Amino acid sequence: MQKNKLNRLILLFCLLSVTIHAQDPHILRLYEQLKSTSLSVRRQAAISLGRASFPQSVQLLRNAFIQEVEIEIRIEIVKALRHIVFQRYPGYREALYALGDASNSQMERNNLVRLRASQALWEASKKDLLNPVPFLRRNLNDPSMELRLSAVTMLRKTGTPQTIEALGQSAIDKNQHETVRLKAIEAIGAISLSDPGLVGREIAANNRRTTQLLGQPPLLDKGSIQKRHQRQILYLSQVAKDPKNSNTLVLRAIKSIGQVKDKSSIKSLEMIINAHPDPSVRKQAIRVLSHVLARQYE
Repeated sequence: MQKNKLNRLILLFCLLSVTIHAQDPHILRLYEQLKSTSLSVRRQAAISLGRASFPQSVQLLRNAFIQEVEIEIRIEIVKALRHIVFQRYPGYREALYALGDASNSQMERNNLVRLRASQALWEASKKDLLNPVPFLRRNLNDPSMELRLSAVTMLRKTGTPQTIEALGQSAIDKNQHETVRLKAIEAIGAISLSDPGLVGREIAANNRRTTQLLGQPPLLDKGSIQKRHQRQILYLSQVAKDPKNSNTLVLRAIKSIGQVKDKSSIKSLEMIINAHPDPSVRKQAIRVLSHVLARQYE
């Protein structure tokens, strides 16, 4: 009975604390200033709410973001949410969701606002605050080509096995703009992934099985048992062997295959050398094949 009474008292104290914070007059005053007719006042209010370490700052900023019509203030609110995330103030997880909404073309129409929110999310991912791949994959279908190209750049800099899937799908997508496809193909070749090899994959697989039986999280992630270079070659070969693709895309794909230098590309390169109608493509494939074969004896 005493334990239950103590729990009720703790719960009541927490609820009172939330109520006190929610009614903080300084925070509410800043929120009221976000409704000012003056742009400079609204801008400063957004900055101040971002600096204030109160959980309700995030919700107030989200409410103001929905109501705000001026792009420069909306961008200032994005900056304020970014500041809350980077300082890991109370409510920073909710701030991440708010940035996710601001980067979504279905919820935010302005390209620049979406770009700034996407950049803030990507920066947060570098601090291990979130996995960037899901929202960057979504941005690959953004109406703005600038945002799609930015997503390719961020995926390239992230450089994990999961980014290969996102970039690969964009590279083979014929509905995607050719410039975006070209950059995705280039990014796939530029990402350097260490392959654990047969022994490494077996060790990782055994670890995952053992920890699963013990009900513990695995020491090695699922990416440790993937044949990483083969995924890169798979997508690049699809581009290179597709006769409907332009020579620009095909040549870039072959060059990227040469950057990966994995033996799984030998069969595809030989097929291109024997069957492609363009001599410049065949020459490029011959050069890359020689590099791949040489790599096997290094």
